[in-house]
Amino acid sequence: MIEIFLLTFLVYIMYYFVSIRKFDKNGHIKNKKKKNSSVDDYEALPNEVKYFINKYKIDLNKVNLRGLLKLIGIVLGLDIAIVSVLVLILFENMVLQIVTASILIIPMYLVSLKWLAKVFKKKGLIKDV
Repeated sequence: MIEIFLLTFLVYIMYYFVSIRKFDKNGHIKNKKKKNSSVDDYEALPNEVKYFINKYKIDLNKVNLRGLLKLIGIVLGLDIAIVSVLVLILFENMVLQIVTASILIIPMYLVSLKWLAKVFKKKGLIKDV
């Protein structure tokens, strides 16, 4: 089971790191032509990151956006790996595994992002509203 956990975790982390390679250290899209670009930097972010920034009012002036992308990728990759292993251990039926994993993954994401927001609040990286 540890092999499945590690494989799932590593595959998701590799996917996430490949998807954030298009951002520079300040969170701007690399090699973007400023005049002809119709894609906003914020719109190019993954949906999980946009949700996290909007929901918990993360101050982007204090946070390294590329570091935030990596941190959220690691946390969500860990969530996917935990749910995958848990479902594989508990159920034999493939359909039941898929349904259970689909039901468990969203609440696990939300709990992990809330925990991450508490860490950010302790460090003072959340906007004072």
